[in-house]
Amino acid sequence: MSGDKPEDNKAATTTVEQKPSVISASAPPASKASKKTTDKPKSGSNVLGLLALLIAIAALALAGWMYQQEQLLAAQEESNSAGFQSELKSLRTSQAEFTSLISAQREALSQLRSDASTRLDTLARRSQDLEVSVQSLATVNRQDWLLAEAEYLLRLANQRAQLSHDPRSAAQLLSSADEVLRDLDDAGLHPVRAQLAKEIGALQSSAERDVEGSYLALQALANEAEKLKIYKAPSYEALEVTEEQSGWQQRLQGGLTAAWEKLRSYIRIRHHEENFRAQLAPEQEAVLRASLQLMFEQAQLALLANQPELYQRALEKAASWLNRYYQLDEHRDALLQQINTLAEVKVDAELADISGSLRSLKEYIKSNRWQKEARQ
Repeated sequence: MSGDKPEDNKAATTTVEQKPSVISASAPPASKASKKTTDKPKSGSNVLGLLALLIAIAALALAGWMYQQEQLLAAQEESNSAGFQSELKSLRTSQAEFTSLISAQREALSQLRSDASTRLDTLARRSQDLEVSVQSLATVNRQDWLLAEAEYLLRLANQRAQLSHDPRSAAQLLSSADEVLRDLDDAGLHPVRAQLAKEIGALQSSAERDVEGSYLALQALANEAEKLKIYKAPSYEALEVTEEQSGWQQRLQGGLTAAWEKLRSYIRIRHHEENFRAQLAPEQEAVLRASLQLMFEQAQLALLANQPELYQRALEKAASWLNRYYQLDEHRDALLQQINTLAEVKVDAELADISGSLRSLKEYIKSNRWQKEARQ
């Protein structure tokens, strides 16, 4: 409509005005043709406008879609960049940890190498020591073994004399060592054997004290103390009277005699130097008996420890308890007699010094080794 030219419209109007008579009869058809001609340009312009509008809308939609795609691509690029940065950071952290782990493993490897070298050196030294020991053992003969046996016996004898205070065992060990040295048949061992003879004689003179026997005697006293009782009610048995078939006079005399014997069986008279007083209750008797046994055990320990004062004190205390609390017991006198016998045992008997033979034997062994080394 807007696209039609004004000149065309004017020409159409002029042509119509100039020939009215010719086309008068056919005026209506002319009007229809003009309508048709005017309708065609209007419909074409509408289609073109609609097409332009659609093209504009499509272009606008395409522009919006492209803008949206650009925004999405930008956001995606930003997220990809952030993820890449985080991955790069984690890779750097892992690389640092891996580097530190490698350094730690290198340090551990170096430490293992140093330890291995140290162990190898130690093994080399041990192998050398073993070679030396094997060589020394290869040169050992029967004489060396016998000398080592004699030295061991002398050491054991000194321990028995110093710790156990047993002169008999120490003398026997010295005698065994002297027999070993006698089998060697060496003139250089004469000073050692002379010293052994002196020490054996000194031990035999002091071997009269029987430590083991005294210990066992004290143990027997402790066992006997369990049988002691402070007071025991007397028990009497009535005598049976046999009746004889005789006259009344004999029966009367027999009855009187039986009555008198029965009366005598109920009465017992004991004489004590001191008046007896029950100073403890019967239920405390077990405590007193346990204390008495403890005194005997204390005397045993004092005997083994070579403490005469403690030994005498324990025996005196046990004897005083027996005299004080067990006056009515029949076993008391026997226990007191055993205690007096054990009190005479010499606990503080000093043993002779037997270390001289051991020192002399060591000097002989040392000189013998020097002679062997000088020969080699």
